[in-house]
Amino acid sequence: MVGTNHERPGKHTREKTSLFGLVSYQPRWVIVLLLLTLTVSVVGLRISWNSGLRRVDALVQDAERALAIPTKVDPAGPRDPAEVEAKIREWTGAKIVLPRDEQLFTYNGVAREKMGRLPVVVVRLSFSGEPYLLLVVRKEMIRGSRSPGSLFSQSGFLSGEKDGKSYVFWEREGVSYLVVTGAELEHAFDLVRRYFT
Repeated sequence: MVGTNHERPGKHTREKTSLFGLVSYQPRWVIVLLLLTLTVSVVGLRISWNSGLRRVDALVQDAERALAIPTKVDPAGPRDPAEVEAKIREWTGAKIVLPRDEQLFTYNGVAREKMGRLPVVVVRLSFSGEPYLLLVVRKEMIRGSRSPGSLFSQSGFLSGEKDGKSYVFWEREGVSYLVVTGAELEHAFDLVRRYFT
């Protein structure tokens, strides 16, 4: 008896090596590792998507509360759109062009506030007599130090209704915008589409 091996003494076995130099290449392990990597990637993307939704949802809740607070009447009257644009540009760096139609739009106030942990610019406006709240936030404030891509890569807008209020969220040129109103969602979305994008 030659050794404890059941192989023939004259037969020489070839060891298979993988691309990475591992001994005894087994394709089953490669398939398992590829499936595991794919699963982790899909779960990571899903968590990232849900994280964006949660952040916008928290911002919407804070904006709804701010919309419910009655506005103080400014003794100077409505604000000039150029003045509101200058304040937004000063506080966020966003170059926004507000609608100038004085018969449809009235700008009741602009303020720098903190919603949750985010510094935002809140513009109170009226469109055809209906109160609206426009929030302007630098995108990196919502995303943190993550990549500069969009929170929602599938679409340009995120809209919905919550607690009787409608909201439309969109991103453009490094800035995130949110409009909240008590009007119907269709009216809010039409306002954003026609006048702000």
